[in-house]
Order: sequence, then structure tokens, then C-alpha cells
Amino acid sequence: MQDRDLSYLIQFARKHDLTTVNLHSSLLATRQRGHAQCGSMRIEIRSRGETSATYMFSLKGRPLAQATLQNDSIRKLERLPEGFLRDNEPPSSKKLDANIVSAIGNLRLGLSGVSFKASVVKKSQVRAVTSKDGNPLLVCDVTLSDGTGEIPLAIWNNQIDTVSQGDMVQIQNARVRSYRGEIQLTLGRKTGLMTVLEHPIENAA
Repeated sequence: MQDRDLSYLIQFARKHDLTTVNLHSSLLATRQRGHAQCGSMRIEIRSRGETSATYMFSLKGRPLAQATLQNDSIRKLERLPEGFLRDNEPPSSKKLDANIVSAIGNLRLGLSGVSFKASVVKKSQVRAVTSKDGNPLLVCDVTLSDGTGEIPLAIWNNQIDTVSQGDMVQIQNARVRSYRGEIQLTLGRKTGLMTVLEHPIENAA
């Protein structure tokens, strides 16, 4: 049996030059926060049910469509089932983990392989936490900005002392996730990297 909602979402993505993966991430963010951006498109939630929700899509303040979509159909957007071809997908959807160079303002929940340069505009206090297996850890949040937006990044243990407020850093192979309802950047465990490119110039005494 054909999934009508999934077919609608695929056609909608193609019509407005969106990738299905980005649309999936934006719809999940909308379900969590009530609204989200997908490229230049704004998505708002109108009503919620146990298995579906009604979404409003608008562009530059002008409504484009309103649709009631099944949660299961949205879930399938992340990895299309057999029978749903991606031949007409924009090329950027082919592989999200291919080290995308992106602006912070364009980051969306679920993106991975993200790389960019940014400055550290804020560094939080260091917190002591315990891992799932009981090991003590230290964690700190740095807020990164590139002029298009800001996003927090969690850094751990020995990495904490390597970066300071005002530093310019290079982020490689990061992933955008949700933490307590807000999007946050996390580095890939094996290949994620933060490199300090430039320290702030301290005024001479």
C-alpha cells in the first residue's frame, strides 16, 4: 500500500528544491519546538495528535500549504524505503556526511559531517558529570558564531583548556543534535575535530 503522506512530502521537497533529509530534520524540529526553518521556508505546527500533526509551510511570510502528516511517514524521509527513488533529489542530499562546509545559520537538526570556521563568543563554567558507565567526566559548553548565527558545542576533559573565549576555531565532522529541546553541535567520536586557528591578541600591560 502506497504511503500517500510520504509521496506528498517527496513531491513537496522536489518542487521547492529541498532535500528529503533536511525536510525530515526540520519537521522533527518543528514537532519539538513548534516551528523551524528549512532553507528559506518556515514550518509551523498547527495541531498535534497521537500519530500525526498538522503543519503550515510558508515562504517569506506567505503560506504555501497546510497538511496533516503521519509521524511514521515523516520518519521514513530520513531513509527512503525501497520503491521511492531519489533520482530527482538535489545533489546535496546524496551524502550528508561528506564534510559539508556550512554557515551556522543554515545548520539543521540531524545534519552530520559539518565543517566551518567560527569564533568562540562564550565559554561556560566547567561541570563535573558521570558517564553512563560510571566514569567521572568534565564538560564545558562553548558558543560558536560565524556572523550568520550561534550554536553551542560541548567539549570534554583535556579539550577544555585548549580553547578560550575569543579564539577562532575550525570545526570538522560535527553533527547537529537536540539537547533539552535546543540544537547543539557535537563532534564525531572518531573523526570530529576542533582546531584553534587563532588566539585573541592580549593587550600589552
